[in-house]
Amino acid sequence: MISASTKRFLKDTGSRVPIVCGPMYPGSNPELVAAVSEAGGFGVVQPIALTRLYGHDYREGLRLIKTLTDRPFGVNITILPKTAASAKYAKMNEDFADIAIEEGVPFLLTSLGKPNDIVEKAHANGVKVYHDVHNAKLAGRAYEAGVDGLNLLNNGMGGQTGAYTAEEIITAVKPLVPEDFPLMCAGGVSTPDQLKHLQDLGYAGAQLGTRFLATHEAKITDAYKEAIVKASSSDIVWTNKMAGTNSSVINTPMVSEGGLRTNAFVSFLLRTPATKALTRLYLLQGALEKYDQAAFDPDVQYWQAGKGVDGISNILTCKEVISQFE
Repeated sequence: MISASTKRFLKDTGSRVPIVCGPMYPGSNPELVAAVSEAGGFGVVQPIALTRLYGHDYREGLRLIKTLTDRPFGVNITILPKTAASAKYAKMNEDFADIAIEEGVPFLLTSLGKPNDIVEKAHANGVKVYHDVHNAKLAGRAYEAGVDGLNLLNNGMGGQTGAYTAEEIITAVKPLVPEDFPLMCAGGVSTPDQLKHLQDLGYAGAQLGTRFLATHEAKITDAYKEAIVKASSSDIVWTNKMAGTNSSVINTPMVSEGGLRTNAFVSFLLRTPATKALTRLYLLQGALEKYDQAAFDPDVQYWQAGKGVDGISNILTCKEVISQFE
């Protein structure tokens, strides 16, 4: 029997199966996003991947996806502070949101900052907003801001990861929201049995990332896909060298060279309020360059992945992945 929160999620997204292809860098190529939605799941665009990595004009990229499927899809919007260090990128993400709304995208998945302003704008245009959170305090704030659902980030994610298990975070968040309020699990999910367990805990559905990287539609190297298939969760490590916060990656010689943590000087800069934001931005820019190369060069082995690798044994089409969850 489908829960009230799952029904609400399916209504919010227009999907048939409560599975989201999360926004990824690399990984948000139009063909992947469209294929997930076309198969009955819900694809979400990562705008920087769409534009910087895959070379599409943002608006035209959204239009391209609409030519590949008539099913709904969403866009991820990062909410950044308008400080000197990040003002340019804050404005860029505001533009991403405005263009998505103009192009009729019905769903925004917001990350990082307070979603109050974007919720107001989105709701005025009939657009749903779910928000990424990694603890109960942020979940409560986002719920009070009026979001339509929450994406609970756990410590099984690939890329920039959460700190709590899927069980721990939903236990903390459930008392803060109504019973039918959609709570999505982000991290460590790749099999139908895992989804059933999560729904028994009260989740409406799950966001998958690593599982969709190992599909034929994902535009990354075959070496990257094969590494995901061959990896186990014991091969997944956390490093803060990529973005200043923990990122979950496959442990390759390139990743582990010189250790998984920043050196003492960079660690000091990351702890210091006056230099923290700029240092993280500098590290992230370097990480994007590495991920750009890793997407297309099999010899560059900076491969983001989560602990869901344990349930991935082959490379499938998106339709085959989604059909497993029906």
